[in-house]
Amino acid sequence: SPAKPAQSGLWEYVSQLTGDKDSPEHGHSKLGRDMTNLKESIQDGVSYMGDFLQKLSPLSRGLQPRLYEDSAGLRKAIRRELDSLRAKLSPYVDEVHQQVGKQLDELRQQLQPLTEQLLEQVSLRARELRRHLVPSREVTAQLLDGADELQRFMAHYADKIAFHTDQVKDIFHPYTDRLLTEIHRNVEELHRSVAPHARASPEQLNQHIQELSAKLTRNARDLHQQIQKNLEQLKAKLSLYPGSLGGPAAPPGRSREALAREVQRRVEEFRRDTYAQIQAFTRALDQETEEMRLKLSARPDPPDE
Repeated sequence: SPAKPAQSGLWEYVSQLTGDKDSPEHGHSKLGRDMTNLKESIQDGVSYMGDFLQKLSPLSRGLQPRLYEDSAGLRKAIRRELDSLRAKLSPYVDEVHQQVGKQLDELRQQLQPLTEQLLEQVSLRARELRRHLVPSREVTAQLLDGADELQRFMAHYADKIAFHTDQVKDIFHPYTDRLLTEIHRNVEELHRSVAPHARASPEQLNQHIQELSAKLTRNARDLHQQIQKNLEQLKAKLSLYPGSLGGPAAPPGRSREALAREVQRRVEEFRRDTYAQIQAFTRALDQETEEMRLKLSARPDPPDE
């Protein structure tokens, strides 16, 4: 019928306004498939497209001259309808966003157990440090033997501090190595799984993935250095404190209690600071992956007309 060319031209115009730029080698465009699915659902009477066509029905009644008499107004009307149509089509149009987001969520889920293990290790090692470094009650009896015994205790205690803090530093090394290995492995897997869905060109995709890998790697290494620094500070603060306990005015029992409080305070300070740094790493991971989701699923801007 005479209305068919007008409707065909309208559909072509609608497709152009949506700004879908999918390449020919990928077959029909994403929005084209969504339109087809949506038009099929019209048969069930639940589609928004029927209302959209009804509002533009003058084109099928031989009133094409109005298109030229008020083309600007008609374009605005079509754009309004397309905005509403995009909202109706969002479950289909946003499939790329959903697929990319799914892969990035999986990356976070793969790294989450490692960060949780780090938090558990911080708590565990803090308890061990307190147990090893808080002077026992037997020490009080030894200190009663005089100044010579006190000096021997101080020399031994400094070595004890260095031994246990260095031991904890060595324990954290494998966790950091595992974290770096998992970041590299999961980023490579992300690249393979996102490639069929990302709207970015292959060059842009490679650049985005490399940026994500570099940022996560840098964050993991920074976290490792922060943990090592925290342990060094703990060792330095505890090593300096016992020297002030040998004054003649401080009874041995009171010295032990003061040292115990200092150990408790410094170890808790280490645990709290390290906890906060691991949690900051997790928040940075969430932020970096969310930014990557937006980059990889961004749709090119449609043309002005």
